[in-house]
Amino acid sequence: MNNKEFIIGKLKESEFAKLFTNVTPSSREDDMYLHFDLTISAKIDVKSMKKGARYDPRYNENFHWVELKNVRGEKSWLFGEADYFAFETEDYWIIVEKEKLQHFIDEKIKGKEIGSNKDPYELYRRTNRKDVITRVKTIDLIYLSLTLIKKE
Repeated sequence: MNNKEFIIGKLKESEFAKLFTNVTPSSREDDMYLHFDLTISAKIDVKSMKKGARYDPRYNENFHWVELKNVRGEKSWLFGEADYFAFETEDYWIIVEKEKLQHFIDEKIKGKEIGSNKDPYELYRRTNRKDVITRVKTIDLIYLSLTLIKKE
């Protein structure tokens, strides 16, 4: 993750936190190793919109990347300590329970090998990294969601 992405991620965490009155940000260690950003009454990992590729001019709200293994080949945020994920779209935050997302992804990727295809639910590894990621359709996240929260 480059510095610009880090800053954008922190800004999105702050933006999401403003929707609540009693928010505690995670420590740097909790963010890095336990994989959650905020504690409200639960641990929430905030996921900002991403581009399909670095060269894309705009962010794309129609899909989100889900990390199965991080760049070190270790447990990713999908298996971290967060209870929920808050996925950003242009107008909403999509709140998804961790276990529901884990089961959904598990069903979608069964029997698939890591390749270079970036299509939804294909396993992908970036060059010279140990990560394993997949694209998830935002419409599927909405289907799985606990709730949607309108952005202010």
